[in-house]
Order: sequence, then structure tokens, then C-alpha cells
Amino acid sequence: MAKAKLKEELPAINGILKRRVHSIHPWSVQHHPDHSEIEAYVEITGEMEIIAVIKSINHADIAEFIVALANEHNRKPILESINNPNASKR
Repeated sequence: MAKAKLKEELPAINGILKRRVHSIHPWSVQHHPDHSEIEAYVEITGEMEIIAVIKSINHADIAEFIVALANEHNRKPILESINNPNASKR
């Protein structure tokens, strides 16, 4: 019984660590004349990397919107995700 409970708690702890890492390294965007590049921290490499390239007429607005949403999500209080079982999971 104790092992089953431990298995249930590990994903929550893992989520806390990921949220903490991503809040330290907020996503960013680089605009170019014909596209925008979204950069985020990639845990496996330990570096900021381009994770998306947005190519459209309004690429700057779309990229800014995506980055703002990701950063807002990553800034949510860490304990909120533990106390609220309906909180967004990554």
C-alpha cells in the first residue's frame, strides 16, 4: 500500500521541479522580418533553444501571445498545482 502511494506522489514532485526550472528560465521570442522564433529552456540539453518558428503575416503577435501564455502558466504558484487536483498538468 505504501508503494502505491509513493508512486502517486512522485509525478506531483516531478511537476514541481519542472515548474521551478521553467519559471527560472522564462520563454523568449526573437522577431525577424519574415518570422519569429520562440526560445525555451530544454531540460535535456540544459540550454535555451528555439522550440518554434512562427511564419505568418502577423508572426510577431502570435509569437508574443504564445510566450506570454507559457510564462504566465510557469509563474503560477508551485503549491497551487499540488493543492488543486484539477490544475493544469504538463
